[in-house]
Amino acid sequence: MTDTLRSICEQCIRLNNPQLDFIPEHLARQKEIIRRDLVELVSAAAAGLEKAVTVLTGSILEAVLYTFIQGQEAYIAKRRGDFTFNPEHSLQNYMEIFNRWFRDQLPDAELPHFVITYRDLIHINRELSSPPDICAQASRSMLRILNNLLGEVAKFAGASP
Repeated sequence: MTDTLRSICEQCIRLNNPQLDFIPEHLARQKEIIRRDLVELVSAAAAGLEKAVTVLTGSILEAVLYTFIQGQEAYIAKRRGDFTFNPEHSLQNYMEIFNRWFRDQLPDAELPHFVITYRDLIHINRELSSPPDICAQASRSMLRILNNLLGEVAKFAGASP
């Protein structure tokens, strides 16, 4: 099978049939946004739109982490001793929180730093200073990372408010 965006996306079952049960009921608006963005992501992947897939996947990764961490605020505070969700944090902050506080429960979901580099390809100067095939590489990697993250957070049995 060719390594097209469409073929990769078709293999990513969690992108096509997302299980967003990890999102608490009081965060229903976030669930709607993530679901809508996943539909748009699948469409962009089917059309082979590498830059759109890269940027949208980065946005969805941030939304999933934002929502997951917000929903697990009490769990993190219990483990850490004190924690308050900050909606103004960046993707990097959310990744650091996620990788630190959920690594032992979700070791297969640890997010690599290059996710931030790929998401930042929205800025032309970042793309210009990268290899010409960066969007092709980033779009494929990001689809797989997002698919994996959705699967792993769906398994999490931590405390929810």
